[in-house]
Amino acid sequence: MRVSSGLATPPQEQSDRPIRVLLVDDSNVVRSIFARMLSDSGEIEVVGEAGNSEEALKLLKTVRPDIILLDIEMPERSGLDALPDILDAAGGGRVLVVSSFVEENGPAAIRALELGACDTLSKPGRFGFAGRFPELLVEKVVRLGSSSRLVARKNAAPENAIPISDSKFEIPVPDCIAIGASTGGIPVIYEIVRNLPAELHCPVFIAQHLPDAFMEFFARQLSAHTDRTVCVPKPGMEISERTIYVSPGSAHLTCAQNGRRRKIEHLDYYPSSRYSPSVDALFESVAQVYGSGALAIVLSGMGNDGAAGAVRLSAAGANVIVQDAESSVVWGMPGAVAKAGLADAILPPPLMSRLLARAVQQ
Repeated sequence: MRVSSGLATPPQEQSDRPIRVLLVDDSNVVRSIFARMLSDSGEIEVVGEAGNSEEALKLLKTVRPDIILLDIEMPERSGLDALPDILDAAGGGRVLVVSSFVEENGPAAIRALELGACDTLSKPGRFGFAGRFPELLVEKVVRLGSSSRLVARKNAAPENAIPISDSKFEIPVPDCIAIGASTGGIPVIYEIVRNLPAELHCPVFIAQHLPDAFMEFFARQLSAHTDRTVCVPKPGMEISERTIYVSPGSAHLTCAQNGRRRKIEHLDYYPSSRYSPSVDALFESVAQVYGSGALAIVLSGMGNDGAAGAVRLSAAGANVIVQDAESSVVWGMPGAVAKAGLADAILPPPLMSRLLARAVQQ
């Protein structure tokens, strides 16, 4: 049973107003440079500046930014330490971590995303703000800010989205689970993996948009949430039960079948997608190998990666569920699947876990 593709268009809150930004950095020079870069775009308004985390928390009592640019290394209290409190005080504002530390120390970037930051951007040295950095900064702020201004996001999903309490909606025990995610996906992946039923032995494939340098650390962090084996697999590796396979960032994770043997493959090039790793590439291969036995999950993320793969999965008889708009940081990837009428259910993450629990209890 597929969810209706007739979606209400979510209203925008003063969509013609500038995107409001709060700058949090201990360097006056950096804040001045960022303010100029952002203001010159014509789409962004800097509504406040803070030299440390405590100043930021005080400002958030009086200003409501769409985006908070947050440095990591600051005196007294680091940006990472303050990030949960800043998110609590931000009233729905998104955090973009801009720090030289996220390039020098990959784990810091992953940790920021785990704690709820929407994205990260490596900050160049004081004399390296030329080149593409201004363009990248403005692009990320505009994309995240435009998304954050969509209000009443729960109304973006169809009214007839299938509720978990509907006893008519069941899924069989899956032969595999394939998860695709981007911006805002990491905390949800942790939640789903942490709550996988012990009776569920199938392999799990994950395509999360991240730079290749972060993937091994992401896999190690993920392994802390489960007793299953977690790895960034090499091509040719045989697929095993109770194993979670994380796609590398430098290639597309796919699976293949040779007789009764199922194995991991890497695609260096997938022409149908501009994303790496590609959720579409993963989903297409899963549809070919597992067919109706697959379960695909599309989580928060910008763009539409996964929508084309969902077409293949749907045609093969597989179940496709997507994260709901209200719990998503960005309802781009799951929204694209839902709008195409390819979602069997639109659910918040806790109900996804309950759905899997129901499957193994049948």
